[in-house]
Amino acid sequence: MNKYNFFKIEKYKKSIVISFSENNIKADDIYYDLNLLVDDINFDDNIWAVAFDFSKGFNIQNAADEKSIYLSLTELVMNIKKPTLCAINGQIINRAFEFILPMDYRICSDSSSFAMTQILDSNIQFDGATQLLPRIIGLNKAKEMIMFGVSINSKEAISFGLVNIVTNEDKLMNLMIEKLLKIVSFSPLAIQYTKEAINFGNETPTVEGMKMENDLSSILLSSKDRIQAINSFKNKKSRRNFKGK
Repeated sequence: MNKYNFFKIEKYKKSIVISFSENNIKADDIYYDLNLLVDDINFDDNIWAVAFDFSKGFNIQNAADEKSIYLSLTELVMNIKKPTLCAINGQIINRAFEFILPMDYRICSDSSSFAMTQILDSNIQFDGATQLLPRIIGLNKAKEMIMFGVSINSKEAISFGLVNIVTNEDKLMNLMIEKLLKIVSFSPLAIQYTKEAINFGNETPTVEGMKMENDLSSILLSSKDRIQAINSFKNKKSRRNFKGK
């Protein structure tokens, strides 16, 4: 899968770890690579989960010209159907901050910090921060970060729910790989449908979200993975060889 100009891909069991080819990169440089990568991930039955390696820090600059300045990287990440994890280190600001918001599980180092500073330049976020951040950390704290350009550290990030785990920098990648391998030990259909139901419910009225949850559960009941899980339980077998079907 290493056919991209700006991404490096490392394969693990039923999963991949993605990193940028350099730490400081332009949004329009990675947009088309990311578009291709998302399609590859969604249509590859051998990829059950995805992790982004930002353990060396990263920064995303705005597009070089006005025609492509509003290309949405966040929307592309939101289109990934498989579970997405990321390991974060260093100062994460503006476009890089927006890039990690749609991900399902975020681990950061204890030296990480997060900020939206566009307001200091009389500008506004345009790639999802005003919509996603309030849903993650709450309306009041999101307004404070965005409207005052406030920076928060790792302790604040975990207390607000922005990240799931804070760890030492030297343990960051090992912990992410541990979580990645854990999630691919589950039924890929069950995990994928769970993600879809949660995301759909978060963006729609409760009744509509419950209908979606019920529909996906009904589909899952007839899957081979579900039947195998039931048979394993009945026969008291702990080993389950899920196929994603």
